[in-house]
Amino acid sequence: MGKLILFFTLFILTATSFGQNVKVSDYQVPVSTAKIFRLSGFYNFNQTTNDSATTVLNNSASATAFFRYFYSSLPFAWFIDVDATGGKNFDEFNHDISIRPSIRKYFSNESDFFGFGALSLRHANTYKQIASDLTVGGGYGRYINATALAKAVRIEEHLKRENVITGFLPKNTMIAIANIIEREDEYRGVFGDTYEKEWYEAIEGEIKASGMLTGNSLGAIGILRTQQVLKSINERVNERYYGWDLTLGVQFNLSRFDKSETRAPALSVGGRYSHPISWQSQVNAFFSVSTPMDSTFFKDVIGQAEIDYIYELSNRINFVAAYRINYIVPNIGDSYADQYVDASFIFYLENNINLGVNASLAKFGSNFNNRTDIRTSISLQYNLF
Repeated sequence: MGKLILFFTLFILTATSFGQNVKVSDYQVPVSTAKIFRLSGFYNFNQTTNDSATTVLNNSASATAFFRYFYSSLPFAWFIDVDATGGKNFDEFNHDISIRPSIRKYFSNESDFFGFGALSLRHANTYKQIASDLTVGGGYGRYINATALAKAVRIEEHLKRENVITGFLPKNTMIAIANIIEREDEYRGVFGDTYEKEWYEAIEGEIKASGMLTGNSLGAIGILRTQQVLKSINERVNERYYGWDLTLGVQFNLSRFDKSETRAPALSVGGRYSHPISWQSQVNAFFSVSTPMDSTFFKDVIGQAEIDYIYELSNRINFVAAYRINYIVPNIGDSYADQYVDASFIFYLENNINLGVNASLAKFGSNFNNRTDIRTSISLQYNLF
């Protein structure tokens, strides 16, 4: 175990990049936003043949959708998270759809204290109705999306490699370029279909003002490299977040999937944390704990936690690893945990089309007699935006 920890530590240190004049946490902006929509598909068919007959063992197909909309400003922030899966195994169909919108209002532009409201909606397979919960409360902290700055750093790396610039750009130049990248929708709204010309020229103007441009302009290769990063052509920059927040609230059960009586209000505690180890790697974590505010207070507990690690091996290959645990303490019976470990290599094939090589291990608690599942798969993913 000690050797494994040492290896992991050395791996993290090796992944850390040096040279840039700017850090992820330097990106302090009044408005931070991100929008992600990904579709993945999977099909599995196998059969066995002997002298007398051919038997189909598996004929299944599935698809997943992943949508995140993130907006954060000094006075308020809101989030929309959607996870959906659906599939067919022979003649049996299945689906699981979860939608989680939330909003938070900060007490002032300078304060990190906020009030929040969050709604959770879910429907799956034979549910008789949508299961829903509403949580209201307060919290502390801020969460910043610095993906635009990560794209500026990727552009800088290309331009330096192509000798378009003489070295690493100053921090204020990098932040200015990130702000221009962040304002893509603004440029599109003002200049229409030809907005990219104005967009790239604004970036070029900041680089020229730094005095580190080797010529009078970015040139054809400079514009090409910039376009490849900003339009995800043959490469992709992973989302970069930093910061943390904690929440404390009351969760109200509005409806249950089986139309039974709703549960008592529950105390809900949650938190999340993101730390950019380098421009190539990122760690994200979250947790949540809830317990009914009745006679089973802290006797009936539901806890969730997850940590994931992203490492960009190259501009076109990413490694993603994650660990998730669901811990249940029922009012009657023994507590148990369901644990999941996932690892994937993601290859960016063409523009927004990705190939994933995935492996997962799931260990289920007492309700499943401590069952362990090991799975491998290859998937295709399409990034709509």
